[in-house]
Amino acid sequence: MRTIRLVVGLAAAVCALAVTAVPAMAHEFVASKVGKLSGKGFEEIEKVAPGEFREYNPERMQSFVFGDFTINCYSASNKGELTEESTETLTITTKFGACAWYPKPKVNLHEPATWNKEGITVVYHANGFIETLENGEEVEFKGEILPSSASVKVASKVCKIEIPAQTIPVKAIKHPEEEYSEVLYSNFTSPMKVSKEFPTGEQERILLTNVWKGIKDKFGGEETQCTNPEGFEKQVEGVSGGKYTGKSYVKLNGGNIKFE
Repeated sequence: MRTIRLVVGLAAAVCALAVTAVPAMAHEFVASKVGKLSGKGFEEIEKVAPGEFREYNPERMQSFVFGDFTINCYSASNKGELTEESTETLTITTKFGACAWYPKPKVNLHEPATWNKEGITVVYHANGFIETLENGEEVEFKGEILPSSASVKVASKVCKIEIPAQTIPVKAIKHPEEEYSEVLYSNFTSPMKVSKEFPTGEQERILLTNVWKGIKDKFGGEETQCTNPEGFEKQVEGVSGGKYTGKSYVKLNGGNIKFE
């Protein structure tokens, strides 16, 4: 059985979660040792046998909205490395799997969607903002060449969506000391075999509740055909209205990690 303990530093988030408000203070991630980080989507929808239909429940999936397109993924896989026992940032690479594309308005149509195999690497800041890091590629965004952080293809050539490296929200570039709500952190425990590392039979983990808003994205690729939305030309040039919602967790292999 999981036990979840909420530790949220944002006043608005605290109120929303019905937790007693506390004064704003500096937050950090605290671990029992340094080492590898891992994790996956929180309470992912179970796989089914071949030929059976998997439950479709967007609230339990990783959901991206780009213009008139939604991409929902059944799974997320997190990896990273912790080099300090106390830090204000976590750098995590996430790979999304079992994804599909859903155009709007809702019609009886969906196509498989595939993220770049390297995934997306994100710096999670303890005060609630994020940075997506460069992946060595480039993307033209509104006439400017920017480093890319990720891309997703729909059915190979139906549509390609490119995501430049960026800070979310943009305000955090000039005001990194303020508190933000693009990601909310909470602590929970999972049962483990009693050992030297886990004398209580529980491992402390961190739940990441992602609520990214204003993602820069571009519908790209000369041979692709993202055809449904009106004003597609604007989408091709790039917009800053993408959204991502999804829950995943991170654990320290062989140790404990929590948000304070």
